[in-house]
Amino acid sequence: MAGSLRERGKARRYAEIVAAASGLWRAQGFENVALSQIAAAAQVAPQTIYNLIGGLDAVGLAVINVAMDRVEAALADTRATGVALALEAARVSAQLYIDDAALYRQVLVRIPRVLFDGTHIGRDAADPAVRAMVQAQAAGEIAPRVDADRLGRVIYSNYLGAIYDWACGDSTDAGFLETAQIGVLAPVVACATDAARPALAERLLALMSR
Repeated sequence: MAGSLRERGKARRYAEIVAAASGLWRAQGFENVALSQIAAAAQVAPQTIYNLIGGLDAVGLAVINVAMDRVEAALADTRATGVALALEAARVSAQLYIDDAALYRQVLVRIPRVLFDGTHIGRDAADPAVRAMVQAQAAGEIAPRVDADRLGRVIYSNYLGAIYDWACGDSTDAGFLETAQIGVLAPVVACATDAARPALAERLLALMSR
């Protein structure tokens, strides 16, 4: 029981820290907020943030982790499977970031540098796309000889490119949403079964023709 209470307390403080950082970054900008300000807003000591999450870069990753939790929660309620699930995941995720652009454009643009420096997100972010491709293969949408895991990771890599373009201001909101969908469909069409390819290719061409 005591352990459970401690875990709930840690989860509550984690959420409060993420919420405090998000609010300050929206209002003042990432570069203008010190860890001590986040600690004051969350009503914890700066050392608590270091112990629970880490420095500013780690808090930024925590903000993204919470966003990914929200996407996974939304996908848990969908009936979509296979390719449709991969498309839904891309759409839901992109829309979440767009709806809070003042926060996520600042945070997402820093993620490549943070990951390169060795701070890890703590989860397999490609997993939703991989799961969707495993389902797609089982449903006869993807050819049996295709490595579904690799295909899912290619889709995720495409999505990262779409995110980064948008976060850097090189893509509009509408462009981000469309490119996220194209990033799913392009490799899927190449790997689709003969039966599934025509309908998938038509969807891809419709996006590419706008």
